[in-house]
Amino acid sequence: MNKFGSFIFGAFTGALVGGILALLLTPMKGTEIRARLGNSFVHVQDEVKNAAQSRMTELNQQLSKLQNKVSE
Repeated sequence: MNKFGSFIFGAFTGALVGGILALLLTPMKGTEIRARLGNSFVHVQDEVKNAAQSRMTELNQQLSKLQNKVSE
């Protein structure tokens, strides 16, 4: 849980800092900035979902192994 929690915290913090920097440093129109931030959010969201799915699969495998040991 510690690695996964660290990943989530890092992904969220990185997205937040990236969004703020994009707003402050880019000479684009507001609509262009919102579009880029929206794309970044979707990308981070997909990465978090993939990480969560991977971790859930790993935990389910560990649970199955433990259940097999208990039933033996």
